[in-house]
Amino acid sequence: MHRPSLRTLAAAAATTLGLTLTGCGATTTAGAPASAGYPLTVADCGRDVTIDSAPQRVLTIGTAAVELLDAAGASDRIVARTGEFGAPLPADLKNPPSDDLITDPSDPTTEEIIAADPDLVLGYGLFNADAQQLADTGIALLNVQAECGHDGGSSASPATLSTVSDDVRRLGTVFSTSSTADAAADALDQRVSDARRDTTSGSGTGRTAAWVYYFSSQDPLSAYGGGGLPASVLEDAGLTNVYAGTHDAYLNVSVESLLEHQPHWIVLGYGLYGESAEEARAAFLAEPGVEALEAVSAGRIVLLPAGASSSSPTAVAGLEQLVSATAE
Repeated sequence: MHRPSLRTLAAAAATTLGLTLTGCGATTTAGAPASAGYPLTVADCGRDVTIDSAPQRVLTIGTAAVELLDAAGASDRIVARTGEFGAPLPADLKNPPSDDLITDPSDPTTEEIIAADPDLVLGYGLFNADAQQLADTGIALLNVQAECGHDGGSSASPATLSTVSDDVRRLGTVFSTSSTADAAADALDQRVSDARRDTTSGSGTGRTAAWVYYFSSQDPLSAYGGGGLPASVLEDAGLTNVYAGTHDAYLNVSVESLLEHQPHWIVLGYGLYGESAEEARAAFLAEPGVEALEAVSAGRIVLLPAGASSSSPTAVAGLEQLVSATAE
């Protein structure tokens, strides 16, 4: 699951980057047959990462990394899980890793990562660890493809749901599991195509939404802006994000701001720190003045798991749920 750090609530969204893999002197695109061989040079967020052999020990940061590995047929390589902050994994994983593998619920340190003895780290970036120190020990670092720039606070173009399937194919190549990964990616692409709402007829006119969430039980209400995957999911669902004009991915918002925009729909994320849908709904409805929102009085609140806002297969399920819930 995409987990914005407290230090980066204003961090930018990611972009779908081109991926080039080089093996045995040949160049092939992501999703190419695993017979391309090793070492592979992977273009990851504007830098080259060399994968000497199919990774066998992976430390993940965030739930999206776990989901992507599961879809790619490589979740059995996970030896340590970090950065999930209490958020649950989806129930439909094919090969879910044990909760016993959670070594740190928050952002891991350099020492914690080295102690897990991984040959690869996959996640949304490093906040408490030194990338150079890890590289010096021979640990390869890969980002979830939609999280490029997340740890550096740089701006980038929004990701789309094709980023999810692209990353599944990429990981299939990295882990020599392309047969499984490509089939999963094709299935995700088909689901997106089937679910995406056609707004060419103008049927989406006036269908606005705000996608809000709580970073923790102590933090104020937040919303997803025009950057990041949620903006694209809303668009695919035929909804206009009222905060689309703000290029930041994550915003602190007030009820007054929501009242000013009066979105037709409220999309409420839950589970970012382990809270239930009922708890998230109760917290939102307890906000002073929220009863004046037309979406609230009309019952137009859609609850989506926090994973629906991350670059993971759950985002595809989130699109399907959102399209169904907002059908009018």
